[in-house]
Amino acid sequence: MIALLGTGTAVAAGQIGSDGIKNNSVTSYDIKDGTLQTRDLTTNNFARFTATETVVAGTTPVSTDPALAGARVVEVAADTETPLVTIVLDQGTWKINGTAQFWHVNGPAPAGADYGVVTIPGLQDGFNKAYTADVPDGGGNPAQTSFSGTIKITANDTPVTLTGAFTAGNSGEAGVTVQATQYVYVATRHQQ
Repeated sequence: MIALLGTGTAVAAGQIGSDGIKNNSVTSYDIKDGTLQTRDLTTNNFARFTATETVVAGTTPVSTDPALAGARVVEVAADTETPLVTIVLDQGTWKINGTAQFWHVNGPAPAGADYGVVTIPGLQDGFNKAYTADVPDGGGNPAQTSFSGTIKITANDTPVTLTGAFTAGNSGEAGVTVQATQYVYVATRHQQ
């Protein structure tokens, strides 16, 4: 009987490393009251996560109107929501960031103050409309606004169109640049 006990101890000692952990991994079988130490918790004993990042970007195309001197803007008629850019997103949750600019280059100067409005459809957090300050008359400078938030897409290849408008029944030019980023975390385990 004593010989068997000695052999069992030798086999167990061969399976337990110098740190007291069997095969360098902790299982529920190995843990006894008070025997698990902080030093026993290594990165080998936990799931590891890898992240994949998908980025989709879009910008209003360069205008073909010579008066706009190659600016990335489209004409926005009075009292309309004009498409500025469309990005196509796959299923998942996306972080949206962007900037829009509004100008008065062509046409008559507006009477009174007016503001540029960019609409970002489907935002779950953040504001789905972003407003500029008063758009300067004369076209020398734009009024600008930035926006951010998250959007949840339920099907692959979903188009998301950002639109622009002017307040007070005015018209002008507008452009937008937007970036959508999706992060996906995948659990991987360390292989022994």
